[in-house]
Amino acid sequence: MFTALQFSQLLAAAWSGPAACHFATISHYVAPEGYTKTQYTASFHIGQACHLGQAECPFAAVAAAVQAFAAAQPAPSLLAAVVVAHAAQVLRAAAGQLAGVPVRRPGFSYRCQRHRCARFRRRFFLARYV
Repeated sequence: MFTALQFSQLLAAAWSGPAACHFATISHYVAPEGYTKTQYTASFHIGQACHLGQAECPFAAVAAAVQAFAAAQPAPSLLAAVVVAHAAQVLRAAAGQLAGVPVRRPGFSYRCQRHRCARFRRRFFLARYV
């Protein structure tokens, strides 16, 4: 599904906490009989700790590594909540882009449409000059 570089970029984008480094590994196994299996491994290294996630889906591997970090934090941890929320947002956006969901960038026209300035102005223009 992903190349090693794309998986590493997804892993880096999904992480928002402190980390010395991260590793993204894709392992392909092909048996002589034709059986194939792909395993995605994501890990964050913070000091002496390594937070690891493995799955057959790259999104699940990243989410598992983030959840491993959150589980290692003390119970009421704001950092763990922020890291999990950020990772969920990035993974949701990446999955949506791969599925073909249009990208909505917060530019001027998007803000105008959100606040309905553009529609009111167009309606005023059409009613007055047409």
